[in-house]
Amino acid sequence: MEDINFLKKLSKYGLLKEYLKSKILEDKIKNIKLNEEEILTSKESYMKFFSLNDEKSLENHRILNLMSKENLFYKITLYAKVQKYCEIHYSDYINKNFYNQKEKIDKVKYSLIRVKEYGLIKELYHRIKDDKDDFNLIAKNYSIGIEKQTSGLIGPLSLDKVHPTVKDKLKKCYLKFLHRPLKVNDDWILIKLEEYFDSKLDQNYIQKLKSELLDKDIEKELFSFYGEKLKSFLVNTITRDAKND
Repeated sequence: MEDINFLKKLSKYGLLKEYLKSKILEDKIKNIKLNEEEILTSKESYMKFFSLNDEKSLENHRILNLMSKENLFYKITLYAKVQKYCEIHYSDYINKNFYNQKEKIDKVKYSLIRVKEYGLIKELYHRIKDDKDDFNLIAKNYSIGIEKQTSGLIGPLSLDKVHPTVKDKLKKCYLKFLHRPLKVNDDWILIKLEEYFDSKLDQNYIQKLKSELLDKDIEKELFSFYGEKLKSFLVNTITRDAKND
């Protein structure tokens, strides 16, 4: 554990946790190597982010931020090394688990009419299907749930938040399809799928998942490695502060 006075100062300014997490991250990526092209690309990205046009402006940036050349190199290559680490450790996990989580990510927008009597829902079904009456106008006039306020429109809503019976129907139909009356709990309903937002495993989403997994691992290790020492440090600090008061 680092010098207690140094940790006290970090704690005072609310920087202790981030400092320890950065230490764990540094240890994780210490064996990650970048080739010359990756280093050059990292440098270009770093300079672009900080609007640095040449080597002179980069050097001024280093001095103004009180960084050694070694520190600057670490900062420049940090993002690329983190991405490489995530690629090695989390790619297989993401590919295996994406489709298991799709219902939490996929969203639907649908129209709903809810009434108590079967005779009424049957009449409304035929008015919409055969007479081409407007579904949403009927929902506004007849529906008994909160959907009445939105003319029957629900969502966009993630699939896992939709009632299981309704979800099963929405997953297996095409847009604008009017389902036959369904009994859900004590109500009779009509549903029609308006939009289906199908999640894709694109690069942005993959990167988001990898970053979340890395942060979870770091948080876990933070309390695993430093938990008791941090607890002892905080208790001692609070006790000393109380005595000083």
